Amino acid sequence: MDQLVVLQEIYESFSKGGDGLQKIGNKAIEGSCPELTAKLLESAKNGEINEDICRQLSSCLEDIYEIKRLGDICRRTGLYSLAISAYNRALSLCSDPVLRPVLQNNLGQAYARQGDLARAAFYYKKSACCFEKSEDLLGLAHVLGNLGAAYRQNRDWDRAIEYCYRSLKTFEEQGDDLGIAQMTGSLGRIYADMGERDLATRYFEKSLEDFQRLGDKKSAAWIMDRMGRIASDRYDWDSAQSYFSQSFGLFEEYGQTQSKGIVLSNMGRMQLEKGDASSARESLEKAIHLISRNAQPGYQNALSSLAAAYSTLANGSLEEAEDNEDLGLGSGRLQRQEASKNFGRASDRFLELASFLPKMHADIKTKSEIAKCRSYLARISGYTSDQEAVEIAQKALSSLDTAAENAAETKKAGIRGLAKAVSGMREARSIGLLGDEPWRLAKAVSSSIEHLLAGARECNATIIGTSLISALENLKASMTAERTTEDPIARLHAAAEDLRHSGKHLSSLEKDPKERDARRLIEAAAILEGQMVGDDTASEEGPRRNELGFGPERDALLLVAGAMANSLLELIDDTREILTWDESLNLISNEKRVQPDIIDGMDELIESDLEEDFDGLPDLEISEDGAQARNMILTDGTVEPSELYVSEIMHPEESWLVPVMASTPCKKENPIGFNSWRQAQFYGSKGFDHLEKPEDDIEKIDGVIDTGLIEELNRHDLGGMQGGEWPERGLEDSGSDFREAVPEFKESTSCYGSGLFSQEKAVMLIKAMSVLVIILLAVEAVLYLI
Repeated sequence: MDQLVVLQEIYESFSKGGDGLQKIGNKAIEGSCPELTAKLLESAKNGEINEDICRQLSSCLEDIYEIKRLGDICRRTGLYSLAISAYNRALSLCSDPVLRPVLQNNLGQAYARQGDLARAAFYYKKSACCFEKSEDLLGLAHVLGNLGAAYRQNRDWDRAIEYCYRSLKTFEEQGDDLGIAQMTGSLGRIYADMGERDLATRYFEKSLEDFQRLGDKKSAAWIMDRMGRIASDRYDWDSAQSYFSQSFGLFEEYGQTQSKGIVLSNMGRMQLEKGDASSARESLEKAIHLISRNAQPGYQNALSSLAAAYSTLANGSLEEAEDNEDLGLGSGRLQRQEASKNFGRASDRFLELASFLPKMHADIKTKSEIAKCRSYLARISGYTSDQEAVEIAQKALSSLDTAAENAAETKKAGIRGLAKAVSGMREARSIGLLGDEPWRLAKAVSSSIEHLLAGARECNATIIGTSLISALENLKASMTAERTTEDPIARLHAAAEDLRHSGKHLSSLEKDPKERDARRLIEAAAILEGQMVGDDTASEEGPRRNELGFGPERDALLLVAGAMANSLLELIDDTREILTWDESLNLISNEKRVQPDIIDGMDELIESDLEEDFDGLPDLEISEDGAQARNMILTDGTVEPSELYVSEIMHPEESWLVPVMASTPCKKENPIGFNSWRQAQFYGSKGFDHLEKPEDDIEKIDGVIDTGLIEELNRHDLGGMQGGEWPERGLEDSGSDFREAVPEFKESTSCYGSGLFSQEKAVMLIKAMSVLVIILLAVEAVLYLI
């Protein structure tokens, strides 16, 4: 089998699943790099793409189409640097004026996914410039949509709408119904990200209607998925469930494995937000098995939601166990075991998630360790033996130490406070293991009090009130008073009063009163008060702690430690928070996020590879397998991560973009010329020759810098733009018929200088003068030496 076909099959497996790869034999591969291609195939069969193999293949492959497809594979798997390298190498080998803008567009996609939106826009505009010069309006319309996607990622809503609207108008003028449906959906997504749900819904409904009329069920399925997200954000759970179910059914009909996983992931997130954690877990566990680990950000977002679902279920089981124990209905052992298991599963999911997110590795690792700590603590109850409780508490402390090492500064105090509370719990439990030696028992009690007091001070007792510090200080003083033959009764009385005050404080909180922890503190106060009443000799001999083996103190300290631990966990435990990331794996703020980008498949429906149908062009002379792959390799672009709602990454053979299979320009029966009016109407007076320059990585052709690009950059002097920074320039007015809710854009009247003192001639003059100065300096040096 031709290695180009193998690369194509690997690429398609991201959408269809890896079952088809199992049928390909590693020894039957033909081409320039069969061994490396076989290794890549083997890693893909295991659900992974090996970075080292891709790097070697990038240097080994010779065919431009194979290099492009390798770049596509790297881009889909998050290896953006390798993708950029592959596309640049393909560009250096490409002399085809038709394929060149396609590669430039893909390079823009790679930079966009990497988060370098300045370079992404630069290469999109390079691609658009080529399409403009060849008068290919449809190709140009796709690039305009991709530019809108780049600005949308940068939250530059005005420009995003402007470019997408111009793309829409171009499709309308060309009579491209599918392009109209795609770009209508793109505008819907922009409005959804802006929080304009009503406008987004109207655009999505129009797009859905168009796709259904055209018979494009896969694209319609993605629109339904989007509409499900909007319904979910409105808490319209029934409508959301209906949209997700319809979307899932359509993808199942077409055998779109990964797409089903993405929809299930969104459905699971909706169910979790609804409060149905059990259903969410079921949906998300299925989604994880359907979504490729290389699908970014789909897999990461699904992992995050699943971890949150596990944590939510664990918390529910733990509360059920504590309720049963408080009501005397049993030990709650089974519920605690289930809680411990689910906290452990959440920890594992967070740990896996951290491996995908180097920028947030420390924060996610902190979540994992907190969940692990809770998994241990959930197993400790009044029915747990002291020996087992001490061992479990020590494991929980180990997790908290790791969490503190990775935590942000704002969390460190809470984690250290929790560690002190658990240490106090451990010391209190150890009292039952020390026999009847009074001095060892008293030391353990004092140590437990010290740990709890340090924990309360660490957090300034902001959660449970400053009176808890006073209670612990008085309890500590009562221990000291007894050793110095002073009367400890007054101190015990003060400690009990402070504990009651803390309990009343917790139960009276306006937001989320903590009745269970309040009862624990009040119960602890009652135990201490019981120490102050006894037989007639109690006042003379002090509290009867020695003959009771410090049992009452132990019980009171365990109740205080439990209340402290719960309160501090509420402060630091954010494992139930659902995190989502965008295409560049940048965290989406929960405050700003309206439509989370968990749907990697939707993003795949948005950006186009721009491989167009060119009639009357000669076929390439390649093998039968190679010809089939060549057809597929240039028809997959419509679902690359951007703004066009199409889906042939799932089924590239059904692409609405047909393969480029020649090295001659396209021949149109009725080409539309770009007169000055059209150029000003769509692109302003400057046109797409007005490019924004990234700092470096200027493309090279055959080892020589593209002098045309250098000349263009020098002429316009557009340097120094960092990723995510956008110059205050844009396209000009789109006309008076701009669509509803689209902001008006003022036409720029500036134009490039021309004539005797144009900027281009000034640069050339400066270069010439520089050379002359160097020559004069050299002559002067020679004369000096003589």
